[in-house]
Amino acid sequence: MEEIDLKEIFYYIFKKKIFVILSIIVCAIAGILYTKFMVTPMYSSYTTVVLSKPEDSNSIIESSTNNSNSGSITQNDITLNQKLVSTYSEIMKSRSVAEQVINELNLNISENELMSNISISTKDDTEMLKISVSNKDPQIAAQIANSITEVFKVKIREIYNIENVTIIDKAIASTTPYNVNYLKNSAIFGIIGGIACCGILFLMFYFDTRIKSKEEVEELLNLEVLAVIPEIKE
Repeated sequence: MEEIDLKEIFYYIFKKKIFVILSIIVCAIAGILYTKFMVTPMYSSYTTVVLSKPEDSNSIIESSTNNSNSGSITQNDITLNQKLVSTYSEIMKSRSVAEQVINELNLNISENELMSNISISTKDDTEMLKISVSNKDPQIAAQIANSITEVFKVKIREIYNIENVTIIDKAIASTTPYNVNYLKNSAIFGIIGGIACCGILFLMFYFDTRIKSKEEVEELLNLEVLAVIPEIKE
């Protein structure tokens, strides 16, 4: 197998650096055009809720009735809420909640499509839930996020017969799409273009069978080169 001289490859690519630079520029411009005409702007809005002291937790945990100060939050309440966080997250993403939100807002989308645009995140060892909604319309994204929390509160009251959900932040319409970043996309396209150009130049160098240096002459003919005639450019 023919040995590859990395120095010669780097020198060959350096001589063709104008093509590499042009490839980077063209691909960077293509990245900007792709972002502008091919990427659909998506907006995200979120609302946060916290699981507070249940107004009627006797049906779930009896030990809380032994607390002399009924207005304070007990350790049992905190433990109960932490255990309910994961369950509440699944209830928020349930089909029944999505169906009610669609009916209330008169949305022209399916339950599965709505649920795919909803994400629920929690912080470890806390009773806070963050509900994020993405949509092409920033106003609709905020409306959906707020509607989900309201429907969710009613659903919890029906299921557990308690009211322990408090809204901390209501969703507001976002002014900037989260998936449109001209600088980032142009940089990614430019890097890909530069790498692709270098790869093409490497293949051109590798499959070029012409003799490029006196060292190749000595290696192929097993003879020592006596003189070299320099190339004179006009």
